[in-house]
Amino acid sequence: MKKTTLCAGVVAVWAVVGSVTPAVAQPPRELDKWLGPQRWDKDTDGPILSLGAAGAFDDMHIFAPAVIQEKDRFLLWYCGSRGTRTTRVFRLGLATSKDGKAFERHRQNPVLEFKDGIRSVLTPALLRQGDGCALREDGKLRMWHSAADLAKGGLHTLHETTSADGIRWAEPSPSLLDHVYCPTVLKTDKGYEMWYSDVSKRPWVIRHAVSADGRKWKVTERPVLQLSQDWEAEIVVYPTVLKIDGVYLMWYGSYYSAVRRQTTAIGFAASLDGLQWHKHPQNPVITPDPKRSWESNYVGSGCVLRLADGSFRYWYASRKAPPFENLYFAINTARWAGPTAPPPPLPLPPKKDDKGVLPSAPGGEGPGMRGPVQVLEVVGKQDAIIRAWYPADRAAAADLTFVDLWVQGIDTSKLRAGSPVHLSQVFHVTGTKVFDTTCGKRSLPLLEPVDDKSPDSPAGK
Repeated sequence: MKKTTLCAGVVAVWAVVGSVTPAVAQPPRELDKWLGPQRWDKDTDGPILSLGAAGAFDDMHIFAPAVIQEKDRFLLWYCGSRGTRTTRVFRLGLATSKDGKAFERHRQNPVLEFKDGIRSVLTPALLRQGDGCALREDGKLRMWHSAADLAKGGLHTLHETTSADGIRWAEPSPSLLDHVYCPTVLKTDKGYEMWYSDVSKRPWVIRHAVSADGRKWKVTERPVLQLSQDWEAEIVVYPTVLKIDGVYLMWYGSYYSAVRRQTTAIGFAASLDGLQWHKHPQNPVITPDPKRSWESNYVGSGCVLRLADGSFRYWYASRKAPPFENLYFAINTARWAGPTAPPPPLPLPPKKDDKGVLPSAPGGEGPGMRGPVQVLEVVGKQDAIIRAWYPADRAAAADLTFVDLWVQGIDTSKLRAGSPVHLSQVFHVTGTKVFDTTCGKRSLPLLEPVDDKSPDSPAGK
């Protein structure tokens, strides 16, 4: 009796239909340019502000910079304290700069504190317009900040204060809202909008609130940002929000793949309404740098401005390696040139000579996967077989199918079979790759990176 086999002599399969699964909604096209590569240049050789001299109000802990630019000066307010982690009381300091990188402390520091000497002034936020520039009302700066009795691990409350010169501040208001930490406030066509970390319980989430006057706040029912990406842990915290060309932009912090809380990093998300946020597929966008000892473990608690040349500057606090005697150790800065026009997506299934980027935002996720592209096999140091998911019906975008691809010329050292992957390069379909299987030969589309300087390519390392 003649046996039959399921293997064909030559199998030339460009697209293999997989299990059907519901698609995850794509981010709106208006967000595409903001969800492209975001590379921050840490353009100083050291901290822009370090701990104060022995005996100063900020000689042990320093964090939460809030920066504005007025006329030819940058003004940076920050929280500083003395004492141990259990006895610290934070007060507000001020430093000034001509270039946003070299700062000098004000001689009248601290410029704001609670008279009771018990509560801390925490995480200041200035009233801003969309690009982050300060927005004065009646000639005065408006600042919101959190407060707490840290010795008791106390309730975090929201307060407001005002100042004409940034040095002499009004006494903080009574509590405006409970469980508020690290607010960020914009004035938009909705009124005053605030995003903040709700620290009433773990995991911390980011909430949104609106107000007609900046004093009476109505909190949106559901959190607007929660833990959802693999790198995040326990909390989402320290939001700083801008609104550029009708798009809300948020940078935020979380523990960075840190079971023991030894590192933090900064992520990014974008939104059309300030409520429905889409996280960057390449998060985190700023990470600690072991080569820079003053920011080797923690980065976070800061603010972002868009400058006159269209670039963005981030001021953030950092912590050195354990033991963590200092809550935060220094204040730093980084620059991002801003978004560029996103490259076109690679058509799926692809044809020879097609060019584009593979899916990065979840336009669909395979069964059991947490991303639209999955590593099937690492073939060598520069070769891998991947699976890319895409809508089977582009009109309905309800069901998914996939195409298997051979990628050549990338750094595969961090790829793992069965794991999702993001490949940021523009790829060119140069032909087909034929290889042996246990059931004969198989051919797949062959993709090679166009930009050899991409950080994902061997030349970019």
